[in-house]
Amino acid sequence: MDMRLENADVPLINAYGPGLLAVDNVDYRSNLLITRTRVIEHWFEGPLDALGLADFAALFESVEGEERAEILLLGTGATHVFPPMRLMGELGREGIALEAMNTRAACRTYSVLVNEARPVAAALLQIRE
Repeated sequence: MDMRLENADVPLINAYGPGLLAVDNVDYRSNLLITRTRVIEHWFEGPLDALGLADFAALFESVEGEERAEILLLGTGATHVFPPMRLMGELGREGIALEAMNTRAACRTYSVLVNEARPVAAALLQIRE
């Protein structure tokens, strides 16, 4: 699916599909963590149940001009899979609400929230079909 928005100040997801996430017209074949100013390649390569707070360290770094995310969209691949419950609690204590959904839905939701200038980040597992 091809997606276009007018907000050029933040990384925008242009397309997604099996084995592909395109951000700002750059194709990525690895899992991504997208913040308001950065696209982090090769984010998290393990099984979903191994996800921990340390995997989101980039969200806690102080980056000039970057508003800290309050919403984290977790795209879990081709299907919706619940992340470990402990992770939701850990992120919650850091002031970040975690919303898990399949990666297609996470890409669409990210695009809507970014266009509304909401403090959002996206952690996206590639769709493997």
